[in-house]
Amino acid sequence: MHMSWNNVIGQNRTKQLLQNSFSKGHVAHAYLFHGDEGIGKDAMAIEFARLINCKKKGIDACGECESCRKVDTLQHPDIHLIFKLPVGRGEGKDDGPLDKLSDEQIKEVRDQIALKAADIYHHITVSKANFIKINSIREIRRAVSMSSYDNGKKVFIVVDAEDMNPEASNSLLKTLEEPPPNTILILTTARKSMLLSTIISRCQSVQFDLLDEQELCDALIRRENVDREQAQIVSRLAQGSYAKAKKLLSRNLLQEQKDAVDFLRLVLSPHKANLISAVDRLASTRDRTLVEEWLKVLQSWIRDALVLKETGESSAQELHHADLKNFLDRFPRADLLGALQTVERQIALVGKNVYLPLILTTLSIDLKRHLSR
Repeated sequence: MHMSWNNVIGQNRTKQLLQNSFSKGHVAHAYLFHGDEGIGKDAMAIEFARLINCKKKGIDACGECESCRKVDTLQHPDIHLIFKLPVGRGEGKDDGPLDKLSDEQIKEVRDQIALKAADIYHHITVSKANFIKINSIREIRRAVSMSSYDNGKKVFIVVDAEDMNPEASNSLLKTLEEPPPNTILILTTARKSMLLSTIISRCQSVQFDLLDEQELCDALIRRENVDREQAQIVSRLAQGSYAKAKKLLSRNLLQEQKDAVDFLRLVLSPHKANLISAVDRLASTRDRTLVEEWLKVLQSWIRDALVLKETGESSAQELHHADLKNFLDRFPRADLLGALQTVERQIALVGKNVYLPLILTTLSIDLKRHLSR
């Protein structure tokens, strides 16, 4: 597989599928790339568009021709990103999507495209942009009527396609019903069920997989210059998403992991006062997202302990491994699976707005019952 595919982390099954379609001349007129957030759908769409328009016409994008180099900056005249934009003052149906935006808004859009070019996993976010508007979809028809660059194919990538408003969805449906020649549409979404079933049925569906921990760990080390110890912790918590992994980098996960272990020590201690104080302190944050993230760190630690207990092996860094081993030596009969299920239940309750002190108190009681055997 050529270097350009290496811009996309993992997803080898999907890469092979798309490469086979291309080499056999079976590229569909419309694709729906769907799967969880931050796993490389946009990245793959951009690299597939590069391959389709590469001047070398091989089974891989060369990464060196003029067309490929234009993709590097996302300034290729035949490859268009469509995403949420604000509605301009006095914007009418005949206006282009940027025509009525202020200079400041246009600069923000260009800055976001530049960030996406620098990192194809960047999620484009423009202020006051609430949906993909119909004028952006109408632009497809306008662009199709113009001649393509160097006899290439026009590729339109509709990012987060579920964000289309009803008018935009209906306009896109008309385009899909009468696909223009030499034009490929790629829709990406993490919420396939929010799209019109008629749109889904007119696209070739491509399911993307969650990234595995090793793929995430290697990518963080290579792309973000993260040390292996931090990359391992982040990869365990990122739930298969590179975007989520990048967000986690801003947190001090080593300290959070230590805090989770300290909490377990308090749960298993005969002295209740310190545990009550810890529960009160956690509940007083009132930030449900923070509590949920803390519970996920705790969940990850218990999961690591379970793996070590069942396999005798652990990929954890040395200090973390020592903590896990000490715990297992001290509580050899601990029901780690029960403890894991307890944490999972409480994570679900945080999302349902249940009273935080009740969640954390129940967690403490149930963890003690499962672990101190």
